Amino acid sequence: MNKRNILEYLLDKTDGLDINEQLLEQMEIAKSEIDAARSMFNNVNDSKLIEVAIYSEEVAKKRYEYLLLIAKSRGLSVSHEYVLQKNISGK
Repeated sequence: MNKRNILEYLLDKTDGLDINEQLLEQMEIAKSEIDAARSMFNNVNDSKLIEVAIYSEEVAKKRYEYLLLIAKSRGLSVSHEYVLQKNISGK
């Protein structure tokens, strides 16, 4: 599977948005997955679940890094207002 197919697969999950909005949306989802994995790591005691949390965080980080690389290659950037709005509204 090449990069274009992977990107099309990831972006296909967010129909109706332009490609830059889709990238941002997918990056937000990956960020949420990282946060969820960290929360899981902090709240479990079973060694197998700890391994799952570590693996889940690594997968989400790699996905986020890949999407960030694509966004940078497209020259995509966000304003400070966008970051504040996303963090304040929790969306």
